[in-house]
Amino acid sequence: MMFRAMGLFFALSLVSGCATVVKGTTQAIPVNSDPTGAEVLVNNNMLGITPTEIKLKRKNDHQVIIRKEGYSTVTMPVLKSVGGAVWGNVLAGGIIGWGVDATSGAQYNLSPETIFVTLRPVTNADSSDNEEQDETAEGVARLRTLDEALESGTLSEEEYGKARQRIIQEYFP
Repeated sequence: MMFRAMGLFFALSLVSGCATVVKGTTQAIPVNSDPTGAEVLVNNNMLGITPTEIKLKRKNDHQVIIRKEGYSTVTMPVLKSVGGAVWGNVLAGGIIGWGVDATSGAQYNLSPETIFVTLRPVTNADSSDNEEQDETAEGVARLRTLDEALESGTLSEEEYGKARQRIIQEYFP
C-alpha cells in the first residue's frame, strides 16, 4: 500500500508542476474602495462590487476598473511576474514541472496582491480619467499581444523579456 502511494506521488510529480500544485493557476486578489459599493470590472467584465475578492488567471496581465456613480473611475493594471517557484523547479531538476507551470501560468505572481482605492467625487476637472483608462487599456493590450507572439513562437524569450520591460516602463512607470 505504501509503495503504491509513493508510486502515485512520483508519477504525479512527473506530470505536474510545483507551482501548479502549490499555488494554482489563479490568484485571489482582495479589492476594496472608499466608499464601498463600487463596481469592479476586469478586462471589461463585471466581477463584483467592493468589497470583493477577484480570481485572476496568473498567466495573463489584467486591467482592473473600479467605478461608482458620482466618483472618478480608477483604472489600474494587474501585472504578472515570475514567481520563486520557477527556480525551485529548475534547481530540483524539474524541467517537466517547469514546463507545466509555464504552460498553465502557475509560475507567475500577480501584482498588486491587494487593491484598495479611495474614490474622488467627480468634478468638472476630471476629463483626464478617460485618458488614463485608455492608456492602461492600451498597455495591457500590448502586453497580451506580446504574450500571444511568445506563445506562437514568433518571439524569442529574450525578445519577449526586453519588449515586455519597454511596455511596462512606457505605460506603467
